[in-house]
Amino acid sequence: MVPTKTDIALRTAGMVADVLRGAVLVGAVYAALVDEVEGGIRLGLVFAILLAPRLAGLPRPFDLAVCILLPLAAAASLFHWYREIIWLDWVLHCLCTGALAAMTYLLLLRTPLLPHQRHHGRSAVVFLTTVVGLALGVFWEFYEWYAEVVAGVRIGVGYSDTIADLAMDTLGSIAAGLALMAWLANGRNPFPNR
Repeated sequence: MVPTKTDIALRTAGMVADVLRGAVLVGAVYAALVDEVEGGIRLGLVFAILLAPRLAGLPRPFDLAVCILLPLAAAASLFHWYREIIWLDWVLHCLCTGALAAMTYLLLLRTPLLPHQRHHGRSAVVFLTTVVGLALGVFWEFYEWYAEVVAGVRIGVGYSDTIADLAMDTLGSIAAGLALMAWLANGRNPFPNR
């Protein structure tokens, strides 16, 4: 069987995602070796999250989105790009939370927590992805509060930042839900790589 352009694009997306995973792992090891412990831990956590879509066999476009966006967000934090480019925080909140919401929704389909996707309508896919993304956003805001107030790490968060971040999380999750709805509406398998 001759592979189609779509097959080639999906295979390429998977290879690029794997290369990005490897780069994050190399970055984590390098950071640990040069005594950048926090950076090493942060990149190690990102690498662990990046393994989830690969191990679960999620659709390559969603896997690739996570593998591009999470390392970018980690780099923005490590290199203090958020302080230099004010709007970057909003853009990455929108895109990263959307990618993570889609990934988490697809992972939840594998558990008894959600019925199989064919048992809920298109609007339910968007709604559930949005709820998942908003929950992830709230969890992140709790982490930022803990880091700033309890651990004493200077992040520079406040009420306005939290509300703006949650608004962008919601927007990104809605967009991810719409992308998932379109992907699944075309009869695509949520786990084609299994």
